[in-house]
Amino acid sequence: MAYIEVKNLHKDFERRGAGGKNETINVLDNISFEINRGEFVCLLGFSGCGKSTLLNILAGFERPTSGMVSIDGVEVRKPSPHYLTIFQHYGLLPWRNVIKNVEFGMENADLSAEERKVIAEENIELVGLAGLEQQFPSQLSGGQQQRVAIARALASNPDVLFMDEPFGALDPITRNKLQDDMLRIVKQEQKTVIFVTHDIEEAVYLSDRVIVMASNPGRIEKIYDVKIQRPRDRNSSGFGLYRKDIYNKLFSIKENYADYMI
Repeated sequence: MAYIEVKNLHKDFERRGAGGKNETINVLDNISFEINRGEFVCLLGFSGCGKSTLLNILAGFERPTSGMVSIDGVEVRKPSPHYLTIFQHYGLLPWRNVIKNVEFGMENADLSAEERKVIAEENIELVGLAGLEQQFPSQLSGGQQQRVAIARALASNPDVLFMDEPFGALDPITRNKLQDDMLRIVKQEQKTVIFVTHDIEEAVYLSDRVIVMASNPGRIEKIYDVKIQRPRDRNSSGFGLYRKDIYNKLFSIKENYADYMI
């Protein structure tokens, strides 16, 4: 049995339409896929295709209109400390320094203050921020703040990481470095990752599989198994073939994509 199972998932939203009448919007339609333990899977598509909505359902923040999500055989009905979400906006507490931000997620756990400190320090070192424990978020770069957010999530030792465009606001050099560090951490800590992005190259570089989504309503267009040896070379011919194929697939989708950006 697959570790994460998504079966016949539908999601509708109600909104106020013309004339003040409520209307139903079908956001996700008949979404089904499986993810094995330890896989790194990217959800890729145009803005508005429902990637983040799907991620929120997987993480338990929203309920589907119909269908089911299960993780390790248990239906997802609400958020759990066993699977945590990292967002593009870091969500750090500005009045707490790095180590206190990382400790935050453990404060309701059955741990002593010293145990929390040791775990926080280990994860701060894991994300490459050793020596910055006493710095506050305002004293850190965007990339460093995202590392703190990753360390905070890892400190709770989740089985699954849901990541919603976590590197989207970063400059290309910082972004590439964080991608490499994320792959190292995921391999070392043996985590399962579902990662939302609208960047084709990022998806090919990170993923074991890329789930390409279409819009109106949000649905799965194609799933790519990325069979390129790691570490991956963005300039290799194999990498370029996947990038080109996914690009062509996205732009072959019969939608009005002119208003979207990849």
